[in-house]
Amino acid sequence: MPQRTLRKISAARTVNIANKITILRVLLIPVFLVLIYCYAPGREWLRHMALGIYVTASLSDILDGYIARRLNQRTAFGARLDPLADKLIINLGFVFLAANPTFGEVVPMWFPVVVLVRDAIIVLGAFAINEYFGPMKVKPRWTGKATTVFQMSTMIGVLLWVPFAPHLLMVTVVVSAASLADYIYAGCMQAFAKDAA
Repeated sequence: MPQRTLRKISAARTVNIANKITILRVLLIPVFLVLIYCYAPGREWLRHMALGIYVTASLSDILDGYIARRLNQRTAFGARLDPLADKLIINLGFVFLAANPTFGEVVPMWFPVVVLVRDAIIVLGAFAINEYFGPMKVKPRWTGKATTVFQMSTMIGVLLWVPFAPHLLMVTVVVSAASLADYIYAGCMQAFAKDAA
């Protein structure tokens, strides 16, 4: 079979329905961030649109995962892009919330720093273990899933201006710290097991 035909088949498998939904979610991120940054009292439609886009992005995350499993459309491209899209909309979303003076009353600048530092430590830790102890299997932890749920809830709570949003934010910080400790423990256990072997 000609090389060009093989490339076309490979590209067709990569850009399937599930991955198209993920790409659409990535394209929604800059729109979401602009709406957050431009929001000010009296421009409630911007906040409502930002909330609508965030909910749409969250639902599309569930949809593309379902389609990938149901139609057997799992690809290496999708496996990398999907979690990246999730992290970008959460992490950058909190950065832009903190940078907006109105939202900044609820989301202080240290909050996105905590979120970003947690993710950076987990990624760098996994990289270090892979480099020094060989390939490691990163399994999703329940604390990681809980952190994602609380981060999403905090984002929605802030965009809805719920009165308990500051409390939700503090709970998210505690859950994030517990999740980081859990991942560090799991990583160390894998590293020690490989070292002993």
